[in-house]
Amino acid sequence: MEVLQDTYKDTKIGRIPEDWRVLKFREIFDFIITSSHSKNEMVYSETNTEIYNVHYGAIHTTYKEQILDFEKYNVPRITDDSKLPRENQFLIDGDLVIVDASEDWGGMGECVELKNLEGRKVIGGLHTYAVRDKINAFAKGFTGYIFQNTSVRNKLASYANVSKVYGITKGNISNVPIVIPTLPEQQKIAAILSTVDEQISTTDKIIEKSKELKKGLMQKLFSEGIGHTEFKDTKIGRIPKDWEVINLIDSTENGISNGVFNDPKKVGKGYKLVNVVNMYKGKSIQIKDLTLLDLNINEFEKNKVKYGDILFTRSSLVESGIAYSNINLSKDNDITYDGHLMKISPNKELTNVIFLSYFFRGNTSRKQFIARGKTTTMTTIGQKDIASVKIAIPPLPEQQKIAAILSEADAKIEKEQTQKVQLEALKKGLMQQLLTGKKRVKV
Repeated sequence: MEVLQDTYKDTKIGRIPEDWRVLKFREIFDFIITSSHSKNEMVYSETNTEIYNVHYGAIHTTYKEQILDFEKYNVPRITDDSKLPRENQFLIDGDLVIVDASEDWGGMGECVELKNLEGRKVIGGLHTYAVRDKINAFAKGFTGYIFQNTSVRNKLASYANVSKVYGITKGNISNVPIVIPTLPEQQKIAAILSTVDEQISTTDKIIEKSKELKKGLMQKLFSEGIGHTEFKDTKIGRIPKDWEVINLIDSTENGISNGVFNDPKKVGKGYKLVNVVNMYKGKSIQIKDLTLLDLNINEFEKNKVKYGDILFTRSSLVESGIAYSNINLSKDNDITYDGHLMKISPNKELTNVIFLSYFFRGNTSRKQFIARGKTTTMTTIGQKDIASVKIAIPPLPEQQKIAAILSEADAKIEKEQTQKVQLEALKKGLMQQLLTGKKRVKV
């Protein structure tokens, strides 16, 4: 990418190239009426209305690129046409759909530019603004990046109303200054950024596919094992003939124990503390993420976490979150755990700890954990409930082989996740340089 040296000028949102412009949002865009259809009024199959809805939730989570290409994404359709906008309010290629609220600052101004509508009837959905470039200020493919300019994002955030979420009104967004590069530069910048977006999207699909393959692999390995021809029926399903079914409690060295309920005044120094938040990150507990808790030596020894220990969550706001397990694979000698967790130390003469940690995340165990949960305002599970969960135990050599196969699958996923993080960092750096004019591309 060749970079041009050029002269710059000062504007209200910082220095930009001399031949770039800054206009307020309302000077560039017209607002288009959107609908208020909720998720339960949309389907991904054909309907009588055949009208597509660009919903705010999908912009946050599903559409991974700044361009929403209708040839690539399966966009839902509405089932109720009683709340439709007027005919002339249907969207066209190049229109922008912007979410009006986000739970975090990073989601402010998330938007997608529409592409390849090919005659489809499309409307903006709940919690969105739909807009159209009325002065042809932007090249196709560039409009979706206008809020990624650092100075523009800062201005957008300054207008945001913050209560439980970051929200912005139509009046405020109308006043946001927008940086407008020359059209040839827009086309080149859009080509560069969209290439990176496509690489991120491709990597994301590989990650999701790998996760699905791992899920299927776990199901097969935990029910069929490796190379077996004879099977038997058990309380937890069909398994190889030479496997044993035991209670979870019988796989431990010394039963199940609870952690320490920490005093907030003692947080910040002392021993590394595993809490509920740490349970849902990664395939093992991430030591770098742990907070510290000041305990006396007796409290610590009673609640010490060793290499290979497996922790379980005791409660969750959602049913699927109870008895969620994670394993400690650090050999640090200063780790303890929160009172909202339970711990087991697997019997290493009977089980491979890596195998066991995978088994506890598989369908056979998860179904049993969830069935034992008790729900009031939260779903909870106790030591006695967990103790009676049935687990299938292969001979140790086979456990080791299964653990190795699943670890290899995880390593592939982690490699792709690292690649995605690197691509996202590349995109962020490119946007900071190209969308602000700090570096200019040759056109």
